[in-house]
Amino acid sequence: MTTLALIDQLTRWWDEFSLAKQIFYGIALTAGLVSLILMVMAVFGMEHDDAVDALTSGGDVGHDGGGIFSVKPLTGFFLGFGWIGGFSLGRGAEVWLAVVLGCMAGGAMMALIVFMFRAILGIRSDGTARIEDAVGAVGTVYVTLPPAKAGGGQVTVTFRGRQETYGALQAGEQAVPSGEKVKVVSLIDARTVLVERL
Repeated sequence: MTTLALIDQLTRWWDEFSLAKQIFYGIALTAGLVSLILMVMAVFGMEHDDAVDALTSGGDVGHDGGGIFSVKPLTGFFLGFGWIGGFSLGRGAEVWLAVVLGCMAGGAMMALIVFMFRAILGIRSDGTARIEDAVGAVGTVYVTLPPAKAGGGQVTVTFRGRQETYGALQAGEQAVPSGEKVKVVSLIDARTVLVERL
C-alpha cells in the first residue's frame, strides 16, 4: 500500500465519524502524540520543564513529582477522555453520557499518572543516603579516632544499601585505631558523627 493510498484510506475512515466522535478522537490522538513526544524525550534524557508545575510549586519544578495540573497528568486526562468518549459514542451513548464517561476515565487516568510518578520519585528518594539515617548503624574506623572528641578521625558506615565516609568523634580516653568497629550514636554536623566503640 502506497503512502497516498494509506492517507486516502485514513481520510475516508475519519470522514465516517460524526463531528462529536471526531472531536473525542481528535483530542485522544493529540494527547497520544504529546505522550509519545514526552516518552521519547524521557528516553533520550531530555526531560521537559513543566511550566504548570512551576506555577503550582512556587517555581521549584518537579520537587514533589508534579501537581495534578502538570503536563503529564493533563495529557493522561485528555487521553482517557478522548478514547472513552469516542468509544462510548461508538457504542450508542448520547453525547452528554460520553462526556461524563470521558471525564471519569480521564480523571482516573490523571490520578493514576500522578500516583505512579510520585511512587517513582519516592523510590528514588528512598535510595538517597541521609546522614540522619546513619544513627544506630555500625561502621568501621577508616582513620584513627583521637580520644576526647578530638577531630581528624573518619569512619565508613553502611546504611540503606550505601557506604558513606564521615568525619567522626569519640569520647573515649584512648584512640580507636583503624579497622575497629564502632556504632554511630548521634550527629555532630552534616558530615560528622559521634561514635562509640563496640
